[in-house]
Amino acid sequence: MSEQHKYKSDDSFLARWAENKLSDEELLEFQKTEAYREFQLINDVSQQFSGPDLDLEKALELTKSKTKISSKGKVISLRKYWYAAAASVVIIFGIFKGLNSSISYTIPNGGKALAINLPDGSKVQLNAGSELSHKRFFWNSNRSLKLNGEAYFEVEKGSTFSVNTSYGTVSVLGTKFNVKARKNNFDLKCFEGAVRFDQKNTNNYKILYQNDRISISNSTTIKEEKSPGSLPNWLDKISVFKDQSLQIVLDELSVQYNVQFEHKSTNTSRLFSGSFIHNNLETALKTTLTPMGISYTLSEDKKTVYLP
Repeated sequence: MSEQHKYKSDDSFLARWAENKLSDEELLEFQKTEAYREFQLINDVSQQFSGPDLDLEKALELTKSKTKISSKGKVISLRKYWYAAAASVVIIFGIFKGLNSSISYTIPNGGKALAINLPDGSKVQLNAGSELSHKRFFWNSNRSLKLNGEAYFEVEKGSTFSVNTSYGTVSVLGTKFNVKARKNNFDLKCFEGAVRFDQKNTNNYKILYQNDRISISNSTTIKEEKSPGSLPNWLDKISVFKDQSLQIVLDELSVQYNVQFEHKSTNTSRLFSGSFIHNNLETALKTTLTPMGISYTLSEDKKTVYLP
């Protein structure tokens, strides 16, 4: 059976090719076929295609104006052909849009952590209240991820990719690191190897090595410190804080327990050092609010926490 015939009969063949999972023998045989050149062309074009809105009426008129043939003074209308041509334009745009689509992993507030395997074999643990996305196909030519929330990465040896956040971009090469990019704070820690952080809209960048940690909260100032440890605390279902604002603590409680906080006069800029567990809301509230002298009331459905 020729490889050209195999890609038609094997439903997983093109998907494995797109994810760079063909064997050396399969890839070599596929590269000899005309089909390979056609699919490679689609791949190359799709990487530059952003999927703009298509003006079907304009495309139809343009195609129509070019599908009349004059032969010895006789004009032949090719109505059925320009309908087909216009339909082909739509199909091609649809293919490009599909190839350029993204796959997303989302965990709501209060949800359980999710283990994800990236196309290169790297592993990701995604925390509650987080979303991670990357291109569905052609990983080798677009090694870029988008993160909103928190995730721990174990990068496959020899692999490299970037993680884009609202605070900036983390570039990696064979390492273990944790990124938190939430509404009110950013935190990056390197557990093994090295990572680079390029801060958004600035020329600032930092290179982090093992046990290096940087954070950003309520400003664009990057805070640096040493932080020993072999794994992020949230993997052990605990959140730890050191001189961080109460607002950041409340935000994390909201993420882990899917609760809302309502208050009128509570000073949420006060600094907190301590921790809370992820498997008991009332215990978590007591260990964070009581030491700060803040009273609270929990609604009957345990969805809202009322502060003074």
